[in-house]
Amino acid sequence: MTLSDAVLVLLLAESIHVTDNAVRHAGKNIVKKLPRDKRDILYDLINSPAPLKLVQHIAANLDD
Repeated sequence: MTLSDAVLVLLLAESIHVTDNAVRHAGKNIVKKLPRDKRDILYDLINSPAPLKLVQHIAANLDD
């Protein structure tokens, strides 16, 4: 799994469930599938007080 795949999963969790817990749960499910050097990014997102806002920020700043 790549970091792009992980971001896609988080964006789907955000758009379907629209809750912090859903984004955290999705992140916890996929964090072990990422390479070790990319996991810290996802751990920062999972442990943040508002992961939903972080995912929305990522979505707003994606390049086309």
